[in-house]
Amino acid sequence: MRILIVYFTMSGRTKKTAEGIASALTNHDVSYFPVELTGKFIEKIKKLDKFENNDYSAIEADFETLDALNYDLIIIGMPTYGNKPPKIFDEIINRMKNFDGKKAIVFSTARFSGGKSLDYMKAKVEGQGAQVIDQARFRKVLWIGVKNAIKFGNQLNEK
Repeated sequence: MRILIVYFTMSGRTKKTAEGIASALTNHDVSYFPVELTGKFIEKIKKLDKFENNDYSAIEADFETLDALNYDLIIIGMPTYGNKPPKIFDEIINRMKNFDGKKAIVFSTARFSGGKSLDYMKAKVEGQGAQVIDQARFRKVLWIGVKNAIKFGNQLNEK
């Protein structure tokens, strides 16, 4: 099975989780579409602020390659900000080519809750015609380890 893992990360928590899930998917061909904010903290905040104000100019070229056509499963991971994913999630879902009819899994990372974030993500993905077949929430106050992500990836292998 060909799997595309799409994620956004600012601090590295969501990236680490995505990589943990992928590490367990050893019988599958896994590709990534990462959106990672890099640089010092203030630089990351400025980039996030641009995204929150619908300025995606820094990643326009990347969006041109966002195509689900050759994948059997799309896994989408986002951090949780105020019980919702960041605005870039909506932009990713809106711009993903050939997403209609695909199977998808959504996951969120959060310090505390994140439950409403998954509901929002599922509704948005299904609104674009994909079918959400599973979802997961990874949360921990300080740092999310990969143990639960690997466990989730192993569960996906069994399905």
